[in-house]
Amino acid sequence: MKIIPIFIPHAGCPYKCAYCDQRKISGARSMPTVQEIQSVIRRNLKTIPEDEKVEVAFFGGTFTFLPEDLQEKYLDAARFFVKTLRMSTHPEAVCLKAMKRFKKKGGRLVELGIQSLDKEVLRKVKRKTSLASVKNAAKCIKKAGLRLGVQIMLGLPGDTLEKSIDTAKKIVKLRPETVRIYPVLVIKGTELARQYKKGKYKPLSLEHAITQAARITDIFEDKGVKVIRIGLHPSRDLDSKATMLAGPYHPAFGEMVRSRKMRDRIINTVKYRSVANRSRIEIHAPRNMFNLISGHKKKEKKFLEEYFGAQIILRRAAKFRIKDVRKDIAIIDPRMPRPAKDRLKKLNYHAVEAPLHDKLQRPVRGHVDMMLFRYKDKVIYEPRLENITELLRQNGYKCVKGERIKSSKYPKDIIYNSCAMDRCIIHYKGKIEKNIKEIKTGHILVPQGYTKCSIIPIDKKHIITSDKGIKDAWEKRGGKALLIEPGHVKLPGYRTGLIGGATGTDEKKVFFVGSMDSHPDGQAIRDFIRRCGRYIIELYPGPLYDVGTIVILPCLSKNRVLY
Repeated sequence: MKIIPIFIPHAGCPYKCAYCDQRKISGARSMPTVQEIQSVIRRNLKTIPEDEKVEVAFFGGTFTFLPEDLQEKYLDAARFFVKTLRMSTHPEAVCLKAMKRFKKKGGRLVELGIQSLDKEVLRKVKRKTSLASVKNAAKCIKKAGLRLGVQIMLGLPGDTLEKSIDTAKKIVKLRPETVRIYPVLVIKGTELARQYKKGKYKPLSLEHAITQAARITDIFEDKGVKVIRIGLHPSRDLDSKATMLAGPYHPAFGEMVRSRKMRDRIINTVKYRSVANRSRIEIHAPRNMFNLISGHKKKEKKFLEEYFGAQIILRRAAKFRIKDVRKDIAIIDPRMPRPAKDRLKKLNYHAVEAPLHDKLQRPVRGHVDMMLFRYKDKVIYEPRLENITELLRQNGYKCVKGERIKSSKYPKDIIYNSCAMDRCIIHYKGKIEKNIKEIKTGHILVPQGYTKCSIIPIDKKHIITSDKGIKDAWEKRGGKALLIEPGHVKLPGYRTGLIGGATGTDEKKVFFVGSMDSHPDGQAIRDFIRRCGRYIIELYPGPLYDVGTIVILPCLSKNRVLY
């Protein structure tokens, strides 16, 4: 609906509020004649499509306190061109008789200038009204068959955000259809201007006004009240220093508030401010929303990038949605060969170095498969790994603190060294970590304590292992296994490492720390993996190196639509 405003500056109003000078605020200097009203309407109608609904509105005064004959002349002049009308008035100027007369003349909606419902604020600005008066006015308006609109102000003397919130919450209970939200401006010649010059009043800064208006807008819109205006309409008078002394005036104030609301919406949706493996945040939206998201001079977009510590990328799409794009996590032994570590990072994995555990033998102190076990979305970890669990939780994992490793002696050191498959877990037949043992799935028990170290899990049915006992147990279960020659894997401090410890896997790839050319069964391993439809990545050209498994943890919410 298009509204044609007719300003009647201060007309009919018996009050003199501290902040008010409607002539300067509206730009209208005097009361309009009937002919001037008709001229304004004709001029505006020429710019409005014929099929669009149009309403004439009388603003800037207390319409119902005008002489009745003048009210009728104004209403008749407007009604000649449009079917429905609206007006603004003071709550104290509302009575059922006046509302019925307005309704009969084509009235559809009445806007009450409430401004605030805090007694101290109303006293300081010399505005005569109360919650009881407002309730009575709203009741009369609705009883006459009219719709209710309201106007409130932010930053009045004695006001606070908490008081404005309280006012807004009381107003929404009246179930208005529309609301206008205005930050207070210091207009020359007003009582507020004199207070400002004496240092007794300080207006809101533009930043605080935007923040408060965004919060108040949320309160109304969350209850279905349409916010039809935020901030005063730009005019030559408001743009002039001779008129406005101070205050949060900006010709794009409403847009800035809407952008702030969008910024807050994005922050609340993304949830985590800082996530170490965050790659970027993508906001998919129609092209006409890009300015709203970026804000005035791209201020809000810059804020979001600093807030999240990540690039904000806008992508054109039919519907609005947010993607918090993360890198997959790779938990590694900090002593992994540097070239392999660097290659992993270049492949866009977020590498997390496990702590060295002083209860494990020196060669395996940083081996992740000795301290952590993952089954689907559950991660069971040795307490020394507590520092990395927050990141895992941020990425959708349920983290369970497991038992402490109390001895470096076998088999007390291998309680976490189990291999998770799709519907079962392969692990040592003796003592294992209790939380792993309690997982409700199939359990395949084997004599080999270093179970995970001895297995490369390829997919649901296929594994590669250097342990015949594991091969036999897996094939008995219906799986397929490639048995390879043990050894030929470097592990400083031990005679040899194990093949599973020199690898890492995700849904599509098998990583090798080193080259399979250093293993006598290298070609057979390549062929087996490729037949399973997996890609092979050798992280560096040196010998195979047991690092205690690269534990790949994909972000379970990666690229998930957040809103």
